[in-house]
Amino acid sequence: MKKILIVEDDADFQDIYALYLQGESYQVLRADNGREGLAALERETPDLIILDLIMPVMDGEEFYVKLREQERWRGTPVIIASVNEKVPPKIAELGGVAGFLKKPFTMDNLVKEVRNHLK
Repeated sequence: MKKILIVEDDADFQDIYALYLQGESYQVLRADNGREGLAALERETPDLIILDLIMPVMDGEEFYVKLREQERWRGTPVIIASVNEKVPPKIAELGGVAGFLKKPFTMDNLVKEVRNHLK
């Protein structure tokens, strides 16, 4: 079973994403911010990360930079799910973003994007 880490501060979004992804037989891990996301990575290695950018404590951009600094997580696909119009320059510079979903988006689009990267 493929594991997906959702790093998202909005509990409603977490719940909706988890509901649809679990319905597609993915195991879902959750984190409320970037710091919790990094802690989750220490416990388990996901096959894909869904990342919000605007969060308290540690935002998505800082999380992404720290993620890519670690060799063992460098290849983990990341789908950014954000109200932002585009990928922030620091993240774009590092590269490796698997996908970008601008909120609001349909759960069909989320599942399709996840499937594309976990074939």
